[in-house]
Amino acid sequence: MKKIQDDWKHIGHVPRKYSDKIWKEFKAACNHYFDRLHAEKNEANKGEIEAFEKKSTLLETLQNIELSGDPKADLEVIKSKIEDWKAIGKVPFNKKQIEAKFNKAIDALFKKLDLSKKEVELIKYDNKLNTIQTHDDDRKMKNEHFFISKKIDELKGEIRQLENNLGFFQHVDDNNPMVRDVHKNIKKHKDELELWKAKMKKLKSLL
Repeated sequence: MKKIQDDWKHIGHVPRKYSDKIWKEFKAACNHYFDRLHAEKNEANKGEIEAFEKKSTLLETLQNIELSGDPKADLEVIKSKIEDWKAIGKVPFNKKQIEAKFNKAIDALFKKLDLSKKEVELIKYDNKLNTIQTHDDDRKMKNEHFFISKKIDELKGEIRQLENNLGFFQHVDDNNPMVRDVHKNIKKHKDELELWKAKMKKLKSLL
């Protein structure tokens, strides 16, 4: 619409007997467009405010939740709360700090559960991706893809280096503290690599 208005200015003059009439028609068309645009924007803002109110209520519930002590059942409860949060949708930009509060509350609950690090990380990562998606931020999704790709390449490089280092200990007993330390580091890096690969798989499913 701004380009149309700019084009209007540069077209030039029309005969005086038509100028008032055609200007009024053009102005009315512009006003009609902007009225519709503002109405749609206000409706969208109303939906985002309602989403914020719903998320505020859900956050309060989450912060006061009492776990049963059964890890499996409690995990299902937490997952259901995460799904409820996802379903609510986008909040106003100036209220998006509520997402960080939700993540903090979820982290506190996960600490109370007896879960593997990988399980916790992947559930939390699901929630992180949902936050990025909710704000419809393609740039952040691309940055996330670049970041994970870099982490995977770095870990592969470190594993290769550690495995090469083992070549210096060919004739050393596996119980040697230095050899055991290298093996321990290789396993640690491989576990991390599997976690980042799992995150990449989740990310790719959304791109």
